[in-house]
Amino acid sequence: MEKNQKIAEVAELKETFATATSAVVIEFKGLVVEKDTAFRKSVRESRAQYRVGKNTLLRLAVKDTTFAPLGTSFKGNSAVATTHDDVVALAKAVNGFLKDNPAAVFKAGIMDGKQISAQELQALAELPSRDVLIAKLLYLMKYPISGLAVALEGIRKQKAGE
Repeated sequence: MEKNQKIAEVAELKETFATATSAVVIEFKGLVVEKDTAFRKSVRESRAQYRVGKNTLLRLAVKDTTFAPLGTSFKGNSAVATTHDDVVALAKAVNGFLKDNPAAVFKAGIMDGKQISAQELQALAELPSRDVLIAKLLYLMKYPISGLAVALEGIRKQKAGE
C-alpha cells in the first residue's frame, strides 16, 4: 500500500471514529465469504459500519479519540463495527455473528464511552430494540390516562342512569 493511500485510509478511519458513539473489535479466522457477507449485511441493516483494516492503521485512527483503549486490541485479523445510532442493534448484529461463527472472537468494545466485555455485549443484544422500548414506554405512560378515562365514563354512565 502506497504512503498516500495509507494516509487517506487513516483519515477515513479517523472520520468514522469521530462520528461513532460505539465500536466493537472482533477477530476472525477462517471465515467463509458467505458468512462475512451476511454479517456485513446485518451490520448495515442496524445502521452501522463494518470494516476490516490493517492493525497499524486502525491504531493510528483511534489515537487521541474516545476509542483509544481499543488500540491494544488490534492484533491478528481485526475488524471493527461502529455506529453512531442504535447501540442495541449493533450489539444484536455482532452477538448473532459471534454465535454463528465460533471462529470469530470478541476482542473489545466501547459503547457510549464505556468499555464493555463480551458478557455486557451479550446482555445488550438481549435487550429489546429502541423502537420496542419506546413503544413500551408510551404504553405505560398512556395506560393510567386510559384507565382514568374508562373510570370517568363509568361514573358518567352511572350518574346518567344508563
